[in-house]
Amino acid sequence: MESGRRAWASSLRPSWMSSWTSEYAAVPAIGITAVGALLWAADGWTVRAETEHFYPWQVKFGLLCGALAIQLLARTRPAVAFCLMLALVAWDAPFGPSVVLWIALSDVVYLAVATGGDRLRTAVTWTALALTMGLAVAASATGGVKSGIYLTLVLVAVLLSPIGYGRAVLAYRRLADVERTESEARRANALAEERRRLARELHDTVAGHLSAVAILADAAQRSPGDADVMRSIRAGSLAALEEMRATITLLTSPGDAAVRTTLASLEPLIDTARAAGGSVTVRAPEAELPTAVEATLTRILGEVIANATKHASGRPLDVDLVVDGQELTMTAANPRPAGAVTGDGNGLRNIAFRAESVGGTAAAGPEDGPSGDLWVVRATIPMRVAG
Repeated sequence: MESGRRAWASSLRPSWMSSWTSEYAAVPAIGITAVGALLWAADGWTVRAETEHFYPWQVKFGLLCGALAIQLLARTRPAVAFCLMLALVAWDAPFGPSVVLWIALSDVVYLAVATGGDRLRTAVTWTALALTMGLAVAASATGGVKSGIYLTLVLVAVLLSPIGYGRAVLAYRRLADVERTESEARRANALAEERRRLARELHDTVAGHLSAVAILADAAQRSPGDADVMRSIRAGSLAALEEMRATITLLTSPGDAAVRTTLASLEPLIDTARAAGGSVTVRAPEAELPTAVEATLTRILGEVIANATKHASGRPLDVDLVVDGQELTMTAANPRPAGAVTGDGNGLRNIAFRAESVGGTAAAGPEDGPSGDLWVVRATIPMRVAG
C-alpha cells in the first residue's frame, strides 16, 4: 500500500520536479510569515473587526507556523499541502477569516499549479473556480451586489491569478525543456555529421591510397625486384601520409574548402594504376576549374581510380571531363572483367554524396561498349557551386 501511495504521489508531479527546489525556495513562505506578523502587530489579522482578537496569541502563533510549514511542504508535496491549506482555511473561516492564511493559500495554489501534475492542476483550478463563484454568490446574497463584486475581485487576485501565473511559468519551463532537447539533438546531429564527414575523407583519400599500396604489395610479391612497383609503393605511402595530414587539417576547419584539393593530388593513384599494369587517361578542359568544383571532382575521380585499380586491375581507365555551359560532366569507363567482385558500395555512395552536396548528380553501372562490357561512372557538377 505504501509503495502504491508513493507511486500515486509521484504521478502528480512531473519528472523535473525533483530539480525544481533551490536555495531560494523558502523565501516566499518566510516573507508571507513576516507579513502575517506585521498584520498581527497592526491589528489587521482578520477582515472583520469583531473577530480581530478572537484568537489568543498562542493560536495566532500556531497558525503562522502552520501556514509556514504547509508552504514549505508544498515545494515537495504540492497535493498534500493544497489539501491541508484548504482544510486550515475552512476551519478558520467561521472565526476569522485570517488574512495571512489566504495569502498563504495563494502561494500554495501557485506551487500546486507550477510544480504539480496534470490531475492536481485540474483539481486546483476547479476548486478555485468553485470557491470564487460560491463565495461571490454568498456575499451577494448577504451583503448586496457591491459586496459580491468586491469579494470576487479579491478571490480572483488570491486564487485565480496564481493559477494563471503558475501555468505561465509551467509553459515557460516546458518551452525551455523543448529548446534544451532540440539543442542537444542539434549538437548530436552536428557531431554525427562531423564524424560522417571525417569518415568520407578517410575513405576517399587515405583508404584509396592504402588500397592501392596493398595491390602493389601483392604485385611486388609476384615480381620481386621490380623497381617501378617499389617506387609506386613508396609514392602511394607518401601520398597516404600527405592525405592524412590534410584530413587532420580538415578537422580544425569549418568546411572542405579550407583544404586545397587539386587534380594534381591524383598523380600517385594514377602511377599506382600504371604500376599495376593498367593505364589512366584523363582528358580535361584547358580552362582552370573553380576551387570548389575541382575539389569535388578530385574526390570523385580519386574514388573512381581507386575502384578501377582494385576491381579491374591491369585494364585501361578513360576519363572525359567536359564543360558544357554551367555544368561539368565527368565520364569514366573501364572494361569490366568477367567475375569481378562487387564491393560494399561505400565508394559509390560517397561519389553520389560528393556530387549531390554541390547540387550535382552521379550514377554508376555496367554498360555495353564497342569493346565489350564496360563499367561507367558519370557525374555532373555545376560550375557555380554554392558556398
